[in-house]
Amino acid sequence: MKVGAMISGAVAALALGGVVIAFSNSASPYVTIRQAKGASGDRLHLAGTVDPTSVHTDVYARTLSFRLTDQDGDTIQVINRGEIPPNLAEAKNVVAVGGVKNGVFESTQLIVKCPSKYEADKNGSRLTEKR
Repeated sequence: MKVGAMISGAVAALALGGVVIAFSNSASPYVTIRQAKGASGDRLHLAGTVDPTSVHTDVYARTLSFRLTDQDGDTIQVINRGEIPPNLAEAKNVVAVGGVKNGVFESTQLIVKCPSKYEADKNGSRLTEKR
């Protein structure tokens, strides 16, 4: 076997290993509130419904806080220290990315899940606009 082929193979193996390690380090799971309270890490994805009566913005501290309820009915206080999505007022569902500290989910990113204006027809084969 030629030396050039061996070097190319070694470089390819190292590159593939680097990609696998980078992907595994950046992957973050979706969790329920119960799971988040028992998990460590600050890249957890917590999906739920925002209680609109609990939304509070502190302009000086650059934080947004609200209560989030997941699909199991559990509720947790969320404090977001990241950028506030401009369409948060229209959103019912959000995904907060962060981790639990002292019983509060501290978020660094909010992903707004806006309701779609499209829906599938009865047999699911075609999207039509809601009216």
